[in-house]
Amino acid sequence: MAVLNGSSVSTSNGATPSTTNGTPSSTPTTGPNENAHLPIVIAGGGCVGLFLALLLSHTSPPLPNPIIVIEPQTPDPTSTRAMAHQPPTYPIISRIPGLLEELISAGSLSSGLCFRTSVANGSKIIAEKNFGNSGKGQLLLPQGKFQEILMKRLYERAGTEIRIGHSVMGISTNPPSNNNKSSATDSGSDSITVHINATAQNHDKKIKAAYLIDASGAHSPIRKSLSLSLAGETLDSTLVATDIHFPFSTHSFHDANFIIDPLDYGLIGRILPATDTTPALWRVSYGVPGTPTVEEIEDGVHEKLARMLPDGGKDGEGDRAYEVVRIAPYKAHQRLSPTMYVQDKKVVLIGDAAHLTNPYAGLGLASGIADASSLAPILHRILLNQAADPDALLQSWSDARREKFLSVVDKPSRMSYMRVRSDVSSQEKVGELLARDPLVRALKEGGMPVMPPSLETRGEELVGW
Repeated sequence: MAVLNGSSVSTSNGATPSTTNGTPSSTPTTGPNENAHLPIVIAGGGCVGLFLALLLSHTSPPLPNPIIVIEPQTPDPTSTRAMAHQPPTYPIISRIPGLLEELISAGSLSSGLCFRTSVANGSKIIAEKNFGNSGKGQLLLPQGKFQEILMKRLYERAGTEIRIGHSVMGISTNPPSNNNKSSATDSGSDSITVHINATAQNHDKKIKAAYLIDASGAHSPIRKSLSLSLAGETLDSTLVATDIHFPFSTHSFHDANFIIDPLDYGLIGRILPATDTTPALWRVSYGVPGTPTVEEIEDGVHEKLARMLPDGGKDGEGDRAYEVVRIAPYKAHQRLSPTMYVQDKKVVLIGDAAHLTNPYAGLGLASGIADASSLAPILHRILLNQAADPDALLQSWSDARREKFLSVVDKPSRMSYMRVRSDVSSQEKVGELLARDPLVRALKEGGMPVMPPSLETRGEELVGW
């Protein structure tokens, strides 16, 4: 058993679980499926883990396997951590009937975006796109609300369970059964036992499971217990996400504004619209060199905002016209696990547990959602005993997801980070940016670049399908 550092919080909630889409094959694996009724345990009740659980609860034909989500922390519906969701995820989200419409109703769609110079360089628009009411803009919805909607839907699904205040503490493998020794899936064990720290007496402290899906985030104790380190790099600046009230709309700001400057780069984006009683909430994200302390960042926030905001953040009388609601510094990374499937432990890694990227391309949560949507039909096929080679299929899926991250997520995310740090202090410098950057150039010419490559992986194209 691999021991993990988990903590038990709050009380646990029981409910009925869910599933996802897959197309059955007429070529089943030989031998009985000993895992036919064992649960799928998902460690992590964030958006990625919950979305996978929902997908699995909607599979056709339905899975006989219960789905158990283990989440140590009580969800915070006010969390704004990820607040913009990319259009390429809309077809994926739409696989859950009515979900995209519910998310849009709970949030809003961005009306436009732009790249602009910093206040010091006149806050001039370099390129822009107005979406109007076309429905093509980003979904603006705080992560906490996204998570709340997913959790509510999962509670309503049969065969699912969410255990809040529980932590995965370890994994042990079970010996193969006699019935399955000659099956096409011989990885040394047919199942695993997931050891949990349970706060409620009516829940098992050990769960015999078919698979453990690690969706427990960037600091995953499960990944660490498996001695998997995320290869890559930590970016050279500390990023600071500040949520503020400020009347950006009166200064002709779009819903999403990428500020291009070597020093005062960042993103200014709307999180929540104004209501009758509350002004609009905006994210002002920026970078500071090195690794300053939290106290140093908090001490410098007003000086930084004075350089980032129109009119230095002052009203007509010279008073501060903004209110800081939240300051959240963090280090950004470009990192990837050496594998997303550990065969002998029957552990699959998805989302931030498997890979990390900076926020400037908006592909962090999107890539995790695509991990979930690509994994669901794989698990569905395996658990219905239809995969030609389950272990080969999961390993092939892992290889494909890692390649997808490197080519479709990591590369454009690095380019986006470099883009906002460009020098556009003169028209000549702006021209140089437009000449070398196809995305900004396409926006400048009145269109949008071609749709990015799909974030997903097609299971039927993989070895072992």
